[in-house]
Amino acid sequence: MISNKVKQKGFTLLEVILAMSILSVGLLAVCSMVHMVMNSNSKSKNLTTAVNLAQNKVDDLKITPYASIVDSTENDLDENGTAGSGIFDRAVSVTTNTNPNYKTVVVTVSWKTRQMVLRTIIAQ
Repeated sequence: MISNKVKQKGFTLLEVILAMSILSVGLLAVCSMVHMVMNSNSKSKNLTTAVNLAQNKVDDLKITPYASIVDSTENDLDENGTAGSGIFDRAVSVTTNTNPNYKTVVVTVSWKTRQMVLRTIIAQ
């Protein structure tokens, strides 16, 4: 007796839909992770730039004559410290102390809604 049943190979429509659903959920998770990583990298870059701008200012003040260390403000700095084309603002606040003579220097770099503060003491 010869059977008319032919064994078919392949996937059913239900299996294909299920596989596509699982793949879609996985791709959405990867896309979300990529977006989060890119956002974190941008924040890290801005924080590193702010730290560098503050440290550069402190280094400049250390070689400045003691009497010339005063409050100052710079606006729209870029990552190289050039004014006019960036998102960073840098403010220097100086408090003079006597006995012994030293100045407390606070450098604040702010951008968007964040800020970074660096404090140091410069003696005469």
